[in-house]
Amino acid sequence: MIKILAGLPAIELAERWKSKLGGAGETDVVNVYGAEALLSRLREPFDRIVVHTGLFYDRYPWEWMEEIRRTQPQAEVTVVLDEGVCDSFGLEAVCRLAAVLDYRTVPAGSREEEMLDILAALTLGGTPERAPAAEGQGLVAAVWSAASKDGATTVAINTALALASAGRLQVGLIDANLRNPEIRPHLNLMDRGQSHFKLRPKMHTGTLQADELLEGCTSYRSLPGLHILTGSPRRDTAQDVTPDMMGGLLDAARRAFDITIVDVNAYPDNAATVCSVREADVRWLVTQNNYASYQTSWNEWYNCYWRYCGLQPSDISLIVNRCSAGDKPERIADVLGMPLAGTVPNVGSGLGLQSVHEGVPLYLRPKAEAFSEAVERLAALLSPEAAAEPALHAKSAAVPRLARWAARFTAMFG
Repeated sequence: MIKILAGLPAIELAERWKSKLGGAGETDVVNVYGAEALLSRLREPFDRIVVHTGLFYDRYPWEWMEEIRRTQPQAEVTVVLDEGVCDSFGLEAVCRLAAVLDYRTVPAGSREEEMLDILAALTLGGTPERAPAAEGQGLVAAVWSAASKDGATTVAINTALALASAGRLQVGLIDANLRNPEIRPHLNLMDRGQSHFKLRPKMHTGTLQADELLEGCTSYRSLPGLHILTGSPRRDTAQDVTPDMMGGLLDAARRAFDITIVDVNAYPDNAATVCSVREADVRWLVTQNNYASYQTSWNEWYNCYWRYCGLQPSDISLIVNRCSAGDKPERIADVLGMPLAGTVPNVGSGLGLQSVHEGVPLYLRPKAEAFSEAVERLAALLSPEAAAEPALHAKSAAVPRLARWAARFTAMFG
């Protein structure tokens, strides 16, 4: 008989976790609620202990963590990280103590069901594995910047346009940068009624369906395969979105689209950013060849938060934006320990700024040919099949160059 002591912050949460242990051998589970209740049971011997950091919101980690090990030297202890209770210093303290005391940790930033699955696997002595996407579900790619204005939104928008131009894919473009949504002005979209905010009730109850997501999206020009969910104009409500709400939105996107590109904020201080990056199949970090971006900003955010979400640099692919001759993007990727997904050249003569101000994307614009070809290479990473389409192949010998440009502009502008 394996004796387990579990301290989780809510009865309903504890019962859901306990149900995941059913049928996994002989277990005797004792659920307690509250720090004092857990500490009082430490007089009894347990084989395994589960503790949620939310129970100890008013105590220093070294106090309760060391007490558990002192009174239960034989127990296997698993600690659930809660970024809602611990700031970056608290998370670092818990993780460092966990390493010293031989505790295991459940990463921060996950939705409840994922957290319970990981916790159950660790409690039963197994290795938690991410469940594979169901057959027929689409791919999700998260795109964010090492620092503000490094160009993640530009990469996200133009890659979505390149994919949709192939004409065979249903492409979702979601603005999950809830603090500073920019896709609407970048594409000069007029319908402010279509946004995240319209879907909030369904997201909150976990009932959002694929067709409801489609209805909440905005179309763009003459690209019927591109579906855009713009950010909410109510920027003050960004913190109201929980991991479960964002996870439900991504689940609906997988059912609705072949490929979903999610543009998120550079800073992991909200669930929309954290959940999108953690649950994405493809993660693109966009940076400039700027030390303050790829070294200072990224490393500081990684060390104070992303590392506690269970992410390693090797889980992320790097895109170096606004590259110029002489830049060495491979060196930047090596410094960060990330694979290099691609580079996007700098567009001179102020064309990039003009594109932003006028709400006309750079993809397929005259004098931005090198940019468009770089974007098409990125699109091919998400869908090799789409790369074979003429609209995604800038060097197709079968179609004269002028004819290809005319066809592309017709597809975009109607």
